[in-house]
Amino acid sequence: MSVFPFMFLLFFPCECILPFSESKYYAELPKRIKALSGSCVQIPCTFKAPETIMKNTERIFSCWIKKNQAFLHPESLVVFNESSNILRGFHHIEILGNLSQRECTTVFYDVMNNHTDNYYFRVEMKNPDWKNTYQYNPINISVSDVPEPPILTPTDLQEVMEETTVNLSCSAEAPCPKQPPTISWSNIPESAHITTQLQEKPDKTQSVFSYMTFKASYKDHRKNISCTATFPRNTPKDTTVESTVMLRIQFPPKETHITIDPSDSVSVGTNVTLTCKSKASPSNDIIFSWYKWGDSKRLDYREQMTFGANRTNAGWYFCIAENEYGIQKSKEIQLIVAGELNSEIQHANYNQNSVI
Repeated sequence: MSVFPFMFLLFFPCECILPFSESKYYAELPKRIKALSGSCVQIPCTFKAPETIMKNTERIFSCWIKKNQAFLHPESLVVFNESSNILRGFHHIEILGNLSQRECTTVFYDVMNNHTDNYYFRVEMKNPDWKNTYQYNPINISVSDVPEPPILTPTDLQEVMEETTVNLSCSAEAPCPKQPPTISWSNIPESAHITTQLQEKPDKTQSVFSYMTFKASYKDHRKNISCTATFPRNTPKDTTVESTVMLRIQFPPKETHITIDPSDSVSVGTNVTLTCKSKASPSNDIIFSWYKWGDSKRLDYREQMTFGANRTNAGWYFCIAENEYGIQKSKEIQLIVAGELNSEIQHANYNQNSVI
């Protein structure tokens, strides 16, 4: 035998094993959908059928089969059949689609964990008769007691500069669009603008999307923003799940000020600690500079400055905080050493620009 006939015999059977109905008549369904127990699940569905029969048929009936695609198989369970008014295992099943328009979207109500399985759509037509189970397009319904947490994006928010516009989105699956989840936000920035809507995804299932836009502020640095999805159920309590993202804002020094310990007037010889406090990000590279009124020399470069009080170091002090994004000077604060003259009058004539 030559090589070419042998190759023909190998390939020819592969052409034959593809069923004709699989390629020509099919149902468009999501491959899988997750449902919440005590709620409903909506299955988006359309189907193909012979054009001439669709135009001339008197009645069209829908049918749903659980577990096995074979209509009369012992392991299969016909949970819904319009032609014979069959409803098994469910409290209620509703066909939303217009079958004459090839629309078979269906709602299963009050789904429970034991409803988890594969389901097959079947259509039956009368006069002329035509029946088909779309065995190659099942949908897997997975029922759980706990919904999936909402998807908060970006999941890992990078550091952003102050005054930058930040966009966050939060989405939660809505397997039961008749009772969609509600989305709420916590730790919302003051400038936030929020919009929420139900949207259809490419596979025709639906989700609730909530979008938040705000201007980054230093006050929001390291703030945890949470998105919470609340799912209504036919149970005593609704179910809530949440996702959280931390904001990291880069900004120059803010709220720079000085504290003195002890805070009251001190006597000569008392140890005094001046601390320069400032909010900044990044905070680990803040440079501090200390000055005393009337002296252009920098006294120290650390966050804290400690010394023994005497007659020469009484007076007005200020500090400067600086990082890669900017600089800020504190207000002056007075160190009073008991027995020293008050320097209010001299400080009133002080010119900041002559010191730095």
